[in-house]
Amino acid sequence: MNALPILIRRELWEHRSLWIAPLVVAGLIVIAAMFPHADIHFDRADVATHKQGAIFALFHSALTIPQFLIISVQLPFYLTDCLYAERKDRSILFWKALPVSDALTVISKFLVAIAIVPLGVYLLTILTDIAATGILAVRFRHSDILRVILRWDTSVWLHTQGIILSALVLAMLWYAPLAAYLLVVSAWAKRNVILWATVPPLVAIILEKIAFGTNYVAVVLGYRLNGIWRPLDLEGRLSGDAATMTVHGTGVGSLAVLENADLWLGLLVAVALIWVTIRIRRHSDDT
Repeated sequence: MNALPILIRRELWEHRSLWIAPLVVAGLIVIAAMFPHADIHFDRADVATHKQGAIFALFHSALTIPQFLIISVQLPFYLTDCLYAERKDRSILFWKALPVSDALTVISKFLVAIAIVPLGVYLLTILTDIAATGILAVRFRHSDILRVILRWDTSVWLHTQGIILSALVLAMLWYAPLAAYLLVVSAWAKRNVILWATVPPLVAIILEKIAFGTNYVAVVLGYRLNGIWRPLDLEGRLSGDAATMTVHGTGVGSLAVLENADLWLGLLVAVALIWVTIRIRRHSDDT
């Protein structure tokens, strides 16, 4: 009953950069808020209500970008290393001696990358946002910035957080097959895991272009890497008018993604690749 939480804690112990790096970035954001250097003047005495809400929403969403950007770089490296490293340092022999199945081990690593770390960073961005906004509000209490950007609006803030959370969950589902593919490579490759993860798709693109003059592989890969963001329309949803800045207005773009069959086909591919990863780890001979 407690095996999966312990395995997840093991991943966070062994790969501390997964939570240390976002914490460092959050600390830097808060420190930067303490020493702002801004000289912004507004020509108009007042800003329209809908524009003010859009600026407020875009400002708070922008505060989340650095932390999500850092984990988008970290997680691919974690996925390519997590199963390879335990074979490289022979710690796999210790873990296989315990009453923990290969399936549970692989699933724990997959969950850490696709759910635990992203959701944990999302909660961290909320705390960072509140702390940085509070500090900036005090620092600019006599400035137009407080009136236009930093004036608190709970409904707009909840709307913004709802959009970010829904986009994050859908991104976790959308990128699941890519995460599972990296796990397969990590479980199979004997060395140079990053090369094995990146070279085959590049070779496939080049060979297809030379042999057939087409670029279907490149289109499919590009679609899987970026195809979720256009239907989500984050910028449009965040910059809507004040009447749409409600908690109930967060599901428009999300529904478009959920209705996309490619999302569900990708999840089926992810399940198949996780099964392959479990089989590879189960039958690998590292003795």
